[in-house]
Amino acid sequence: MATNKVLINSIQNTVGGAIQNFYQSPPSGNGTLISAFTATNNTGANRTYRAYIYDSTGSLLEAVIPLKIVVRNRFDLGSAIVNHLIPSGGSLRIESDLEDSIVFRVSGKEL
Repeated sequence: MATNKVLINSIQNTVGGAIQNFYQSPPSGNGTLISAFTATNNTGANRTYRAYIYDSTGSLLEAVIPLKIVVRNRFDLGSAIVNHLIPSGGSLRIESDLEDSIVFRVSGKEL
């Protein structure tokens, strides 16, 4: 039985407005199920992010979170992405409107 593990631990985008790969699901197995997602904005201004799931070929499957505003000094639990499956060899990619602004933490189960 798969157990929860930290997939992304306190990572921020290094380039604003660019989609960056934050997690790669192992190529073997049945993919990775996202069980928890947190986006924390510790800045003094409202910030935005988007979250995407890609397949193993690098093709976009869907923008699971097409645009989310995180109010300054608050967090978002990304409920829209929880329980989504990243396919084997696929990836979770995230875009923030400004580099080094939103901190992402994600847990899940590699199946």
